[in-house]
Amino acid sequence: MVSLIRRNLILFFGQKSNAFFSLLGAVIAFVLYLVFLKHNMEQSFPARYGVDWLDPWIIGGTLTITAITTTLSALGQQVVDQENGMLADLAMTRLSIWQIRLGYGVSAVVIGWSMQLAVGLIMYTGFAWSDGITIPWNQLPLALAISGFSSLLWTSFNLLCLTGIHHQTTLGSWGTVVGTAAGFFAGVYLPMGGLPSAAQALMKLTPAPYNAALYRQVLLHHQLNQSSNNATVTDFLGIRITLGHVLSTPLTWLLLTGFGAGCLGLALLLTRHQRQTVLIRH
Repeated sequence: MVSLIRRNLILFFGQKSNAFFSLLGAVIAFVLYLVFLKHNMEQSFPARYGVDWLDPWIIGGTLTITAITTTLSALGQQVVDQENGMLADLAMTRLSIWQIRLGYGVSAVVIGWSMQLAVGLIMYTGFAWSDGITIPWNQLPLALAISGFSSLLWTSFNLLCLTGIHHQTTLGSWGTVVGTAAGFFAGVYLPMGGLPSAAQALMKLTPAPYNAALYRQVLLHHQLNQSSNNATVTDFLGIRITLGHVLSTPLTWLLLTGFGAGCLGLALLLTRHQRQTVLIRH
C-alpha cells in the first residue's frame, strides 16, 4: 500500500497541470477578491475592519476551497486508474479493495494538506508584502491542525462522491461543479451576510462555511480579541456561524467531525456492497 501511496503522490506532483487545475477554484476566488471585492469591502466597513481583517478572512476561505478541490483532484486518480484498467492490475495483487481505497485516501490527505500549506504561505507572503499584515505565529500550530483536519474532512466527502463515478468525463464535469460551488459555499465570492436568507440557509447545510469559519477564527484571533462590539461584522463575514445562536468553536469542530465521519462511514459501506467487478471495470 505504501508503494501505491508513493505512486499517487508522484503522479500528482510530477505533473504541474494537476496542481494548477486542482487549485483553479482557489485561484479564481483569490483573483475575484483582489479585483472586485477587496476595495468595495474596505469602503463598506469602518477603518478598523480594513486589510488586517479582510486579508486573513480571504485566506481562510481560500484554504477551505483548496482543501475541497485538491483532495478531489487527488482522488480522481482512482477514477482514471479504473477506466484504464490499472485497478484491475491492483486487484491481482495482495491488496484488498479496502487497502486500495485507503491508499488513494491517504495520498489525497497528504496532497490536500501540502497544498493548503503552500497556498497559505504564498498568500500570507503576498499580503505581508503588499498590505503589511503579519503572520499570527502563535496560532500557527492550530492552523496546521485545521489544515490536516480539513484534508481528512474533504477526503471523506470526496470519497463518498466518487463512489458512483467511473469515467473521466463524468469526473471532469463533477470537478467543474465542485470547483465553482466551493467558492460560494465557503463564503468567498460574497460574504455570507451579503446573501439572501435562503442562500445563507443553503450554505449552512454544507460543511464549507464552518470549515472556513474555523480558519478565520484562528487567523483573526488577535483582531477578535482586541476589538469589541464586532458581532455584526463577524456574522456578516461568516467568521462565526449562527444556527439559532452563535456556534462555539468546539461545537463547530464537533459538527464537522460528525459530517466527516458520516461521509467516510457511508463511503466504506457503499464500498463493502460494491461488487468487485464494478470497482475494477474498464
